[in-house]
Amino acid sequence: MTSWERAAGGSRAALIVFFALITGGFAGCASNGHIPTTGSTSPPVSSYIPGDWEFTATNSSGWAVPIGAYLTSSGNSVSGTAWVQMAFPLDCTPECCGGPFYAFNNSLTGTLDSSGMLTLGSAVPNGGPVFTMTGTVSGATLTNGTFSLTGGCPDQGTMTGYALPVLNGTYAGTMTSQNTGQSFSLSATLQQSATLNSRGFLDVSGSATLSGYPCLTSATVATPLDLNSGFLGNRFGVTMNASSGGATLGLSGTLSQDGKTIAAAYTAAGGGCQLDYGTGTLTLQ
Repeated sequence: MTSWERAAGGSRAALIVFFALITGGFAGCASNGHIPTTGSTSPPVSSYIPGDWEFTATNSSGWAVPIGAYLTSSGNSVSGTAWVQMAFPLDCTPECCGGPFYAFNNSLTGTLDSSGMLTLGSAVPNGGPVFTMTGTVSGATLTNGTFSLTGGCPDQGTMTGYALPVLNGTYAGTMTSQNTGQSFSLSATLQQSATLNSRGFLDVSGSATLSGYPCLTSATVATPLDLNSGFLGNRFGVTMNASSGGATLGLSGTLSQDGKTIAAAYTAAGGGCQLDYGTGTLTLQ
């Protein structure tokens, strides 16, 4: 599977990862995102935990690994569900094959102390690799972070991250087909859920309208949502059904840190639409 970081430059890559997103199986639980902690809890927990986070683990060779995570809190304790957002080139040694994060467990537990020091860890059962990370949380960012992987595929390096705003609003812009070169207008209204679904992703509901596209004018996210949508870290993907004609629209993208733009990719097929795919930029209206 190729990286979502290439979504804006290669919609085939985005399509592959989009289907990996909506069919991936993570398990977890969460509470409503970006709610400041209130009451007498001491020490205080960052107002951006609970929330949706995008982390980047960079090892000593400069290999950057994007990791999406949804974090929840109870007092000083922090837990979460994570998703390594890209596949890695095969890296086979006598101890390891598939890259250092190939067996990364998506369940995280740890603490956040009064100084903002976040510590999270995840261990694969039965003696598998152990992942740990630390960093300083200030507002919506994590800095001065480190990570380590021990076990059959050891690795270590630095960690950075930021919290994302809720995916909620209408994003509009121009998409361009990589098959025909034709451009058209697309407007998508998207709304994430407040809790993770059984697969470990935030559901995304919504609809899209298209202007200037030859075989599709409107579509709505298919149900059940947990099988046809997902959002974690800064990546999302949805499968939409046309309002008429039987076509299917797949829309995926990478949300910017401020939540104002989406580097998007689409696919259209069926219902009189020949298989088509393309990319574009959508802006919050």
